[in-house]
Formats: sequence, C-alpha cells, structure tokens
Amino acid sequence: MIKRLTMWHVKDAVSREEALRHWRNEHADLVRAVPGLRGYVQDHCMASPEGGGIPYTGLGEVWFDSFDAAATATQTPEWSTVISDASTFMNLETVVAAWADEHRIIEPN
Repeated sequence: MIKRLTMWHVKDAVSREEALRHWRNEHADLVRAVPGLRGYVQDHCMASPEGGGIPYTGLGEVWFDSFDAAATATQTPEWSTVISDASTFMNLETVVAAWADEHRIIEPN
C-alpha cells in the first residue's frame, strides 16, 4: 500500500470550521472519484492534552495499490479537480505532502 500524506493549514480567508466541513463533505466526494483510490483518511487536528496550540488543520491520506497506480491517478482530470478544490480552503503555500510505504506495527482491534 502506497500513501500520499498531505499536511495542511487553513487559508486565511476561511474559518477553520468551514474548511473542515468542506474537507469532510464536498472535498471528500471529489477524492472518492479519483481512479485507483483504495482508501482515504482524514485526520482533523486538535490541541494536545499536554497543552499548546493546533500544529496544523488536517492530515489527509490517500491510498493506492502501488506507486504506478498512484502516478497514474495523479495524472487524471479527477485528481486535478481535487487539487483545484483544495486551493479554495487550504493554504497551498504551506502544504507538506509526502509519499509513504506503510509498515503496520500494531493492528487495531
């Protein structure tokens, strides 16, 4: 399983609540349409119980069977639509994205 991890901050002109609502609903619908997608997870960040602020707004994961499948998917019109929509609520100048090969150590019960 190959994943693209995207850490993002909300755009200045958009409220955090509105950005998360849009990401969870309209944006998720666009991601679901990407060919070859095997999984999609959204992590909505919150303040730490140890104190401190919220380090970023969210971390998204899209999953593909292989790097080739991911490379093909990111060349589709559906992927372009996802990126275009992201620009409406994410600060694209501060997005950090990385490709990862998952290694599960503990499985959830």
